[in-house]
Amino acid sequence: MDKPSGVSDTLYAAATESLVSDASATSTFEKMIQVAFTHSSVETFTKELKDTERAIKKDFEVSSMPGPWRSAKSVIHSAMNLGIALVDDNGSYIGKTALQSKIKAAKPVKTDVSINEYVTQLIDKMTKVPETLDADAVCREVKARLSHLGY
Repeated sequence: MDKPSGVSDTLYAAATESLVSDASATSTFEKMIQVAFTHSSVETFTKELKDTERAIKKDFEVSSMPGPWRSAKSVIHSAMNLGIALVDDNGSYIGKTALQSKIKAAKPVKTDVSINEYVTQLIDKMTKVPETLDADAVCREVKARLSHLGY
């Protein structure tokens, strides 16, 4: 099949490889990160991905992209959204596992909250009911559900 005009040769090749075999996951990731690095913004990269996916789905009559493609896309998008560099100090592309580790480290750590903090959060939410909802009805519903649970 011929690649439609306006679609990246590299992304199209990565997508077709990912259709052929899961063994091509490394190649798919490498091609995708190469294209991602050349883009100045997540928006531009996202548009190119969507264009490529649209073409692949049409050309190969598939409803969803294969696992290696989706996985590579997820990791690279996450890194770009968090501002994580896609290349190391030597100018080499960072591998998928290393990039996943950097993403995990960049995400905020969830901390346990005390009972007092939790109750304060709940009360704060209960007192800031959107104007489109009836605050009394919300309180009645919460009370009914709590009593249904035995509280």
